[in-house]
Amino acid sequence: MFPLDLFHYFTIGAFIISVVVLYKFNHKPLHWFIPFLLLMVSTDLTGRYIRRVLHHPNTWLYNITIPVEYLFYGFIIGSLCLTRSFKKMIFYGTLLLGVWAVINISFIQGSVHLNTSTLKAGSTAMIFFSCLGLVDLFRNDEHKTLLANPLFWICTGVLFFNAGEFTYLFFFDTFLQNNWDKTAKVFASINNKLIYILYTCISIAIICSKIPEKKT
Repeated sequence: MFPLDLFHYFTIGAFIISVVVLYKFNHKPLHWFIPFLLLMVSTDLTGRYIRRVLHHPNTWLYNITIPVEYLFYGFIIGSLCLTRSFKKMIFYGTLLLGVWAVINISFIQGSVHLNTSTLKAGSTAMIFFSCLGLVDLFRNDEHKTLLANPLFWICTGVLFFNAGEFTYLFFFDTFLQNNWDKTAKVFASINNKLIYILYTCISIAIICSKIPEKKT
């Protein structure tokens, strides 16, 4: 179980930052990072315990929590966007993604095997949503400086994370079927390294939420 891999500390660090910065903070969308990051830390540690200590498969756990991640990021990006049409596209797209994830785990790929179809759909949606969020930043003068804007860092982290997985995911089923990555070690390695980028960006976004805007 211990010592933990480096990526676990990035997740734990982001959670600690969220508690310190967002506790008693009235920014409702970002406030949800506290329970979300707690869920991510709990999932990582539980998954590690199931695999390393109990020596059981933990795929079922991630088949549940990964769609939750997609839904959360869709909700956050949509909530922070100012363009009404973007909000609608993101919220409706997030809803459809959630419905697809439930259908896939219930009737198609099941809970035992990694839900690669959900990963593909989710990764594609996250790239699209984060791009919409970045376009929204440039279209609206109401936003403050980009580098001090939480939406910029959230979209950047989500975009890099999912773009990094995108190419591999579309060949993932072939790799598994041909035993080229039977235990998904390559996928896990890519995912773990991308976590460094994602949670660093999230941590910066949370810290930025406390930076007061300059009066003009």
